[in-house]
Amino acid sequence: MDNTNKDYVINLRVSRATYEKIKHKARENSESVSTLIRKAISDSVEIIGDLSDELFQKREKFKDIIGYHRFKTAQELECAQCRSKIPAGETATVGETEKTRKYFFCKICRP
Repeated sequence: MDNTNKDYVINLRVSRATYEKIKHKARENSESVSTLIRKAISDSVEIIGDLSDELFQKREKFKDIIGYHRFKTAQELECAQCRSKIPAGETATVGETEKTRKYFFCKICRP
């Protein structure tokens, strides 16, 4: 017997206010509450998976770093994670390796 297309039921208790918001949103989108919840859960799982992949990739990419410290930049640098410019005079984070390699991180990407 093939169960690959079988749906499962999840019972979920929510407040009346939350239920009313969900019901209102479902009406706005011309869909059932069940369909709206199913889409929301599916989208959330996908987003969390993407974020997790990105975070773990970051850890793998910079796994040779042995220490971090913050410093004030004397010249414009490029963030090792997002490739954005870090202006001179801004506080940034540097990750250093045993082999004296340095990775620079902007405020958003700093570990």
